[in-house]
Amino acid sequence: MDLFIITSFTKNITRIDLIGILLGHFIFAVALTQLLDWNWLKKLMSEEDKTRMLKSYTWKDLLVDGAIITVILGIIFLIISIFL
Repeated sequence: MDLFIITSFTKNITRIDLIGILLGHFIFAVALTQLLDWNWLKKLMSEEDKTRMLKSYTWKDLLVDGAIITVILGIIFLIISIFL
């Protein structure tokens, strides 16, 4: 039953609406990033821990990170393709 609600919703939304929604979310994300104080991130790890972690980073870790980013982008494009 929920599938029919989603498909009827996608018939009513236009590309302009979708672009507006995505652009609005992007503007909100940039504004929120600028408003929040991110200085606490620097205090999470000491310089020694950061150096040790970066030295132990291998090509396998890079491959896993790339795979995670690819899956996330694929899901985003799948959601966008539903609305187009």
